Amino acid sequence: MTEKLNTLLADIRSRSMQLASDLQNERSAHQSLLEEKQKLETLFNEEQIQVAQLKEQIEELKTSLTETNNKVEESPVVVNSRNAAQIDALVKEIEFCIEKLKQS
Repeated sequence: MTEKLNTLLADIRSRSMQLASDLQNERSAHQSLLEEKQKLETLFNEEQIQVAQLKEQIEELKTSLTETNNKVEESPVVVNSRNAAQIDALVKEIEFCIEKLKQS
């Protein structure tokens, strides 16, 4: 009976040592996960700040664009309208130049 009791105690001791080892491993893993979570939260917060800054810049640029568009004055485009006689004279001059080039 004593041998059976000693075997049972040894088995319990072995299991408790294994459980203690498993618990320590889980605690280490838990600590690593907590550290990783903290790093990710820090990165997330930094990204949120950057997003807010970019949104602010977008709004500033939109405002600036609106102000610029409002300041631009539409100036009338001066159209050089040529009458038919001037156009005919230019066409004849171009034709004359083409003929001279062909003769060269």
